[in-house]
Amino acid sequence: MFRPKNDLRYELKYLLRRDQVEPLVAELRQQMPVDRYAGPLGMYPVTSLYYDTPHFKAYWDKLDGHRNRRKIRVRVYGASNITPQTPAFLEIKQRIDMMMRKRRVLLPYVEAIDFSSYADLGVERAEKGKVSDRDALHEVYYLYYTVQLRPVCVVTYDRLAFEGQEYAPDLRITLDFNIRGRIHDLDLTSTGNTSDKLVLGPEFSVLEIKANQNVPRWVGEMVGRHRCTFYRVSKYCTVLERSFAINQRARVFMNVQAGNNSANHESIDNQ
Repeated sequence: MFRPKNDLRYELKYLLRRDQVEPLVAELRQQMPVDRYAGPLGMYPVTSLYYDTPHFKAYWDKLDGHRNRRKIRVRVYGASNITPQTPAFLEIKQRIDMMMRKRRVLLPYVEAIDFSSYADLGVERAEKGKVSDRDALHEVYYLYYTVQLRPVCVVTYDRLAFEGQEYAPDLRITLDFNIRGRIHDLDLTSTGNTSDKLVLGPEFSVLEIKANQNVPRWVGEMVGRHRCTFYRVSKYCTVLERSFAINQRARVFMNVQAGNNSANHESIDNQ
């Protein structure tokens, strides 16, 4: 049965140990093609500049489990060296009860980070017939001035992505490796001291399964067969915690079994 694609989807996250990755990826390669925009191996870097209020409202909304919340970021896909003209996406990621909605607008990086210009940009997009772009730009413009949105951290990782075939265009499965971040030097074009901190450890990766409907049966069977651990990890929140940007409230810890050893890893709500 055909599964139409829309902008509301379920997102499931799992934490994988290094020994789980190779057999799971081998099975995925038999079932799904790699992302068409990522080259033959399906791997590409993802770099995101996250915004929040001076009191970290987006962070605390997640920690407190609010069913309706949103996060603002500027994200660059596939570029290691970012220039002012590198294509970047302004993204509004919003949780609506149990589902996630992502809206985005493609801009040159230098324009994407200039929130003060979004009112004029929105008018230009509307004149070109891109009303959804205008609405997203005006929403961020409003938040920028009313809640004082500001850049707070950079999150970077390497992503291996698989996309659904013709019968399931809504299905997308990704694995994220080498998850790292920083709370300093927040200009993505900077050539200064941009040393990032590894936040999960090289032995772990994050599996994400995204679909507008229930996941296909074979996906559920695959997750069970490879004993994937369901894990509501937030890359954004983890970077803030590991960088000690958040230090006035008790952190949440979860024991993660790694072979015969157990390690403590900080866990915040779903990214």
